[in-house]
Amino acid sequence: MNTRKGVRFAAVAVAMLAAHEVADYWAQSEREAKHKGDDSAKGRVACASHVATYTAINTAAVVAVNRWLDLGLDPRRIAAGQAVSAATHYLADRREPLRRLAYATGNGPFCEMRGGMALLDQSAHRTVLALAAAITAGGGR
Repeated sequence: MNTRKGVRFAAVAVAMLAAHEVADYWAQSEREAKHKGDDSAKGRVACASHVATYTAINTAAVVAVNRWLDLGLDPRRIAAGQAVSAATHYLADRREPLRRLAYATGNGPFCEMRGGMALLDQSAHRTVLALAAAITAGGGR
């Protein structure tokens, strides 16, 4: 086992999860939260605005933990991890792609329950954060 890679993954995953909580709740504007799933130009702009802020906060957290712990992360891997996170965050927050996925996997009734869509949304985000952390941590010295 590559212990160094495991340490990088753990540090990046924790940083990304903490940044996710800040970016997805504290930094998201009411306008973004209300309209990001709308099937309109206004909805697409609201979602893109939220994802831009989300990605900036997440990237700052990864860069900070990289510097603080001297992890030696490859900047290209940081960018790749953030790209995966941003693209999938946008898709999930547009709501309809996530709803379709829920129905395709037999979870349609769950997503229609009160709060079900929000739980599936957060589950998707956290799963992708683990993947993005693995991509980010995969290289380095």
